[in-house]
Parts: sequence; structure tokens; C-alpha cells
Amino acid sequence: MLSRISGSFYRTAAWRLALRSTIVFAASSAAVFLLMYGVVASAVRERGDSWLIGESETLKQVALATPRDALYSRIVEEVAELGTQELAYDGKGNHVAANTVFFLQTNDLGKPPLWVGPADQAPFLDAIHKRTIRERNAVSMPMRGWPVPFRVVATDLGPDAGRIYLGLLDSTASTLLFHLVLWFLLGWICMVGFGFLTAILSLRRTLKRVDAITTAAAGIDTGDFSSRVPASAGQPNDEIARLARTFNTMLDRISASVNQLRSLTDSVAHDMKSPITGVRGDLEASLSTDDAELSREYVAKALDHLDRLSEIVTTSLDVAEAEAGALRLRREKTDISELVQRVAGLYAPAFADRHQTLVPTAQDGVTAMVDQRFFSRLLSNLMENELRYAGEGAHIGLSVVSDEGTVTIAVEDDGPGFPPELINRIFQRFVKSQASQGHGLGLAFVNAVAGAHGGSAQAGNRPSQPGIRIVVQIPAGSSPENSQPPLPSHALQETAS
Repeated sequence: MLSRISGSFYRTAAWRLALRSTIVFAASSAAVFLLMYGVVASAVRERGDSWLIGESETLKQVALATPRDALYSRIVEEVAELGTQELAYDGKGNHVAANTVFFLQTNDLGKPPLWVGPADQAPFLDAIHKRTIRERNAVSMPMRGWPVPFRVVATDLGPDAGRIYLGLLDSTASTLLFHLVLWFLLGWICMVGFGFLTAILSLRRTLKRVDAITTAAAGIDTGDFSSRVPASAGQPNDEIARLARTFNTMLDRISASVNQLRSLTDSVAHDMKSPITGVRGDLEASLSTDDAELSREYVAKALDHLDRLSEIVTTSLDVAEAEAGALRLRREKTDISELVQRVAGLYAPAFADRHQTLVPTAQDGVTAMVDQRFFSRLLSNLMENELRYAGEGAHIGLSVVSDEGTVTIAVEDDGPGFPPELINRIFQRFVKSQASQGHGLGLAFVNAVAGAHGGSAQAGNRPSQPGIRIVVQIPAGSSPENSQPPLPSHALQETAS
């Protein structure tokens, strides 16, 4: 159990991130302490060195002012002994045995040196004889048998008078610095441990929020788009919270797209079922009859069903590509007025058969950068929509105007208008009324092609009189994005026909 817990712990990124940040914090805090320790140690050393230099000057003056008689050694030793006892007491009169001071006066006449200090003076004499010390310059000098070096100052008394050496072992300051290091180490360990614990707990809490996003993302593989990253009111509005909201929004969009795709496939399958069934029925009827003329009629009906099936597939793909921004357009400068008149002329006989009146009015010289294939189909879909739903005897107006860089194509009639249940879903694919005979793709294609050209489409019932009004607007000077070479004229004629 413990091994599983430790294994899962080490597999998380929290402890690694916490460890790295803790190492940086520990190293920086140790560096700061070392700098502070150096400053404190330097101040303590300067204090002791100042006392040594001042006291050595005092002893020098005493040695020079005292006559060189039988009492010289006694007087100098007593003065030196008084000086060495200054640091043996604290400010309250308490004896401090840890501080050790020695005084040594040598001469060049072979006389015994004057010594005030520890009883065993041999280690001090050996160390001083082995090293040359400049005057009034305190140096650290290790002594045999002593764990801490002494700070030693030398002062010259003049020719044939020798030198004075004054040394100090400030154990009180050494103990203070030792305790400073000890307390810092204890505090440093506690601080680093507490910082590591705080960091790892904070990071684990933060990474749990990231793990929630990962869990929600893993659910996409199973097709479950219902899971969302939980958003608590107590969580901070930081980068992870914004990531969670963005991820939830992305899931909403994916879910909506998948639902739309499922609806699309269901609608396509439903609409394709009738033509396929019709093709099969007509072909079976053609095979079951011996009448050649009747067989040809059945084959002709089957071809009509196949054309209908091909139209459904082609239009569905074009609308899907346009809505996804992947529709490749072969833009070229086109006379929209002439194109509208041509399409209106092609549909004029069909309108006449239904006793409908089509009145095209086009402003001269209206041009735009469009793909003639798709734009011709856009106009054809508008005409097919009027043929099917405007009603017999309807009056249909088709107008083209250009104003401030925008080409506007408007179609309106005095027919029954859109059913109320379709008003807000006119441009959706496979949306049609119960009385509709189409596939629900015509106006969806119109809207998709208008959007692909950088324009828009609007549709609705006329407010003050019966009928509908559909308006398509596109920029007159659209830049030819994803442009390809224009189609030859015969291909355009085939598309329009």
C-alpha cells in the first residue's frame, strides 16, 4: 500500500516542481546567510583588531616611558597584565574565562622576553619566530594546542628595544558566531522543509485542476461530451481557470458540432433513402416489363432519381465546405447584372408554366469578384425556391443594385411566406416544412456561398404585405482568396444550364 502511494506520488509533477523551487530557495537563502555571516564576522574581527592595535600602542608608550632599570620588567608586566584582563570581564563585572590574551616583549640584546599570558609560552614563541608580522597589522596565527587561531599585532619599540606582540583569542565572539551558524542551520532546515511542504501542497492542488482538464479531455475518446471541468466559485480567476472555461467552451462547440453532424447524417440518410428506393423500384419495374417504351420511361425516372441523389450529395458537401471555410473559389471579375439576367432568362419558361410573373431589374455595370459556378447555383436556388413555394400566379421581383462597394441581390414575392416555425431556421440545412417538396438545402447553400464570398444572406416575411424577401449582399471588390484560374466559358454554360 505504501509503495503504491509513494509510486503515485513520484509520478506526479508536484514533487519535482516543489523540489526544484525548494532547491533554488535553499541555495539563495544560504547565500544570503553567508553574506550576512561574513559581514558580522568581519565586524567582530574589526572590533578585536581595533582593541589589539590600541592596546599595543598603549603598552608601547608605557614601555618607552618606563626607565630601563631593575623595576622596568615588573612595571611593564603589571601594566600588560592589567590590559589583558580588560576582556576577561563583561560589562556587569562577571568573569569571562573564555577570552585569552597574551603579551610578549622581545629585545635584540639577548635578554629573556617579557611574557604575560598562558603558562605554556613555548607554542606562542615558536609561532611568532616562524612568521614575520608587519607593524600595526593584525594577522591570524594558529598556536599549537589551541583549537582557534589568535589575532596577533606587533609594534616596534625602536632600535635595540625589541618588539611588542599582543594576541587575542576572542572565544566569546567565536562562540557567538558558532551559535549564529547553529541557529541559522536549524532555522534554515525548518524553513526549507516548511517551504517544500507548502509548495508541494499548493502545486498538488493546482495540478489537480489540470488533471481535471486531462480527465475531461480523455473522455472525448469515448464519445462522451457531457463531462465538463468543474469550476468552483472559490477558485482564483487565474490562467488555469481561464483554461478550464476555454476547454469547456471547446467541448460545448465540439458537442454541438457532433450533434449537428449526427443530425446532418440522419437527414442525408433520410433524404437519400427516397431517391435510392425510387431508383431501385424503377429499375425493377423496367426489368419486369417487356414493353420497350415503358422500360425506357422507368429508366428515365431512375435517372431523375439519381440526379436528385447527386444534387443532395453535391450540395451537402458544398455547404459543409463553405461553413468550414474550406470552399475553394475561382474568383473572377463578373458582371452580376448580366449573370442575373441570364439566369432569369433560363427560368422564364418555368415561371410561365406556373403562371408566375418574374420581373428582373438590374442596375447596369454591377460587377464583383465571384466564382461564377457557385454564384450561378446561388441564383438558381433562389429561382427554384420561388418556383416551389411562391405559389401559382405569384409576382416575383428580382433586383440587383450596387451601393458603396456592396452588391445587393434581392428576391421578393407576394406568396404565402415562410411558416412561423421556420422563421429562425431558414438557412439551416435540411430544415423544411411538412408541405415542402425539397431537401432543405437550397437556402442553406445560398447562405453558405454568400458567406464564402465575404457577404451575408437574410430572409424573412415581408412586414406590411404577404410574401417573402431574401437579400444577398457581397463585397464588390473582394480580394481573390484561394483563387484559381477561371473556368472556361463552356463550363460556365454547363453550370448555368
